[in-house]
Amino acid sequence: MKLLVTIILLTLAVSACAGVYTVRPSISNDDLMGLYATMLTQYCQFAESKWHTSAFDPNAGYWGNGVSNSNEGIRAVANTALAYAVAAKKTDALNARQRAAYIRRVSSGVRFIVSTHLTGKQVSGDGKQWGNGWQSGMWTGTMCMAAWVIWDDLDADTRAAVQRVTEYEANRFLNQRPPGNEWSDTKAEENGWDLTCISAAANLFPDHPNADKWRAKCIEYMMNTVSVAADKNDSTIVDGRPVNEWVSTVNYHPDFSAENHGFFHPSYTMVSPAEVGEGALFFAYGGRPIPDAAGHHLMDTWNLLQTIMLPSGYWAYTQGMDWALNGDAHIHYLAFLSTYLKDPLALGMEKTVAQYMRGQQMTHGGKFAGPSSRIGFARETITAERICYAYLLHKLLGFGEAESTIRQKSELYGVKDYPYVGMMSHRTQSKFASFSWKYKVMGLVTPIGPGHEANPYFTTPLTDGLVGTIVLKTPPGKWKVERQSWRRTPNGFDTSGTLMLNDGALKQELRFASVGERTVVYSDRVTAIKDVTVSREQGVPVGIENDEFTGNVRKLYYQSGSKTIVGLGTEGLIRIHGNWANVDGRLGVVMISGSGLVYQDAAKYNRDGAL
Repeated sequence: MKLLVTIILLTLAVSACAGVYTVRPSISNDDLMGLYATMLTQYCQFAESKWHTSAFDPNAGYWGNGVSNSNEGIRAVANTALAYAVAAKKTDALNARQRAAYIRRVSSGVRFIVSTHLTGKQVSGDGKQWGNGWQSGMWTGTMCMAAWVIWDDLDADTRAAVQRVTEYEANRFLNQRPPGNEWSDTKAEENGWDLTCISAAANLFPDHPNADKWRAKCIEYMMNTVSVAADKNDSTIVDGRPVNEWVSTVNYHPDFSAENHGFFHPSYTMVSPAEVGEGALFFAYGGRPIPDAAGHHLMDTWNLLQTIMLPSGYWAYTQGMDWALNGDAHIHYLAFLSTYLKDPLALGMEKTVAQYMRGQQMTHGGKFAGPSSRIGFARETITAERICYAYLLHKLLGFGEAESTIRQKSELYGVKDYPYVGMMSHRTQSKFASFSWKYKVMGLVTPIGPGHEANPYFTTPLTDGLVGTIVLKTPPGKWKVERQSWRRTPNGFDTSGTLMLNDGALKQELRFASVGERTVVYSDRVTAIKDVTVSREQGVPVGIENDEFTGNVRKLYYQSGSKTIVGLGTEGLIRIHGNWANVDGRLGVVMISGSGLVYQDAAKYNRDGAL
């Protein structure tokens, strides 16, 4: 039997180890647009090293690996073509010679895409053609926007080929219904990326015989992206029809949280309405009214996501994160909210996130992601694409008159309950604390005290956060929550429950309490129900980020001294003498009962995008 009682204290001191990029509390609208232009041009300079002329046409080429079906294939070509197009035609960052060179690159990239489509005559880098696939509508939409931006610079054959590919991909959806799924694997993001192609067809080719059908189908997909059960009883008229005639799916929970990859996933809760924004952009770019469907539940999702947004503008991943940690892929979502809805909080947080994005790019030598990014160049292209959409949204829809930040929004503080995904949170001026019982049983503690904005990436989400892991010599078995309960307290929340681990071999009784401004208390008792042999006990883990963007150093304090921890170091497992430890003056741990404290110095990148 093991009994662990731990108190986590969040201090108000500014980090002893400052970040490597200073974020200003407010920047002007012009400064924001300048940041976008700078990031795009530097991205394009980096992307030049990824350029290849095609084997079948000296006037066609690609960035990345040029294959038919991967994130670094056609998707990367379309994303990068858009970045070059926007940099060349919509910013003042290039001289005439550079602008002409960028336009030639866009034309060559578009020629490669349309030539290797199922309707073309060539094959991509893996000897195959692309099209009629799971994500091919998304790739087509991005390609269309890149082509549209330089339309007058394309030759007639390439313009005709763009139309040919777009017709084919958009027509696929005319006789289909949007898919839906509420639990575990939402179909919202699939509807969102498909509608970009349909919107591109309707707006780039408004005189086409199918243009009205494409517009209607685009609206249907917009309405079925962020869809909830209540829509089936909603008779409100949107774009000429009642909501309940448009909507045939359920893709979000009633509180507007969404699940993907088997858990509550902020990235997919966000990206689906962001893709609706991309579809709306095609209408605005063509000078046509944006359908009212573009706003369907847009504010509802934002109201939910605000509650887990940190002062840095990034999400608290309360059930873990399986994509890039600290990824910037929500910048176009914030831009859609701040332009289409003129939401002041979205504009304030967009300006904050844009500065961090620029900081990441500067830190990593022109790349947005760190060296640990598991999809490499593909991640760079996705970030660049979304900067393009953010920039164009502001070019077309302008700015709101006001802006605010998370710290200024008092209604976001206190305890929040998320019953559909089985978790709860508590926000104060100094911390964001959460505990999840469903999908991932884990606790998360994030210091967010004033003064930490220059170095916000501190604690990271672990899927066994606080709860820990006990590894037996026998193969791991299934786990289940036997019971759990929680209650609000006068200054936070308290939750407790029992886990049955390893097919019932172990019983873990645990309790998590978020108390007041700065404190979290965790305790658990693990009892062997059967005879077991324990290989390793990893109790009460807290993830600390320590990489280039955090300054590459942490200061560890403990009862008998201190130690400087350098990122990618060689310290290994550091045993801490005494019953307390503190990292950077920001997070303190006091062990009331347990088997000792250690700090594991990571010797290699162990997170996508972070260390």
